[in-house]
Amino acid sequence: MSKKYLNGKITITSLATPTEEDIAVIRNLSDDDYLRFQEEIRQERQESPISDNSVDDVFQSALQKAKLIQKNQEYAL
Repeated sequence: MSKKYLNGKITITSLATPTEEDIAVIRNLSDDDYLRFQEEIRQERQESPISDNSVDDVFQSALQKAKLIQKNQEYAL
């Protein structure tokens, strides 16, 4: 799931697993934009609640979704 940052100036597909394109976009930010981007991420993470799920729960959920996608490619859309 991609997300827009810097008031829509850039789109990043994933901060956890960025693509080469995401990395290039981040590296090409000006110093001021990079600092604003970092602050935006910090604020976002502070506002995000802590999950009650364990790492194993999250892994099992992701595995189930991957199996659904494998069975039905339209699910991924």
